[in-house]
Amino acid sequence: MDNILEKYDVIVVGAGHAGCEAALAAARLGVRTAIFAMNLDSIANMPCNPSIGGTAKGHLVREIDALGGEMGRCADKTLIQSRTLNETKGPAVFSLRAQMDRRWYQREMKHTMEQQESLHLMQDEITELITEGGKITGVKTLIGTVYTCKAVILA
Repeated sequence: MDNILEKYDVIVVGAGHAGCEAALAAARLGVRTAIFAMNLDSIANMPCNPSIGGTAKGHLVREIDALGGEMGRCADKTLIQSRTLNETKGPAVFSLRAQMDRRWYQREMKHTMEQQESLHLMQDEITELITEGGKITGVKTLIGTVYTCKAVILA
């Protein structure tokens, strides 16, 4: 038998860059939000590349920043060095790339999320989306706990 534990307005599955921004945005709108990570110590981890910026990602980060996102602020706090790319190709393709201290960035983002009102950080593995009448109504964890919600964001 499933154990329904809590009800949320929004549940975010995954706590990388996209999941963190989605969860913070929802919570800042005042809706009851939960973000699930398999390990809370891996929230906002940068396992592949501890840099933010470049031609495509830099543009995306500036848009997130303009909408009140956290990635740019956290990057500013944890910056090791920055560099302008494509300087020899002309101003149309200049882009900034910033390298962060990956552990400091992770701790800073996690701290920001822990302090955010209406946001609950959950350590668990989501194994199933619960649906009723063609709509997602919740998630189920590896041990069978069900969390109901109005919306799920897979990040």
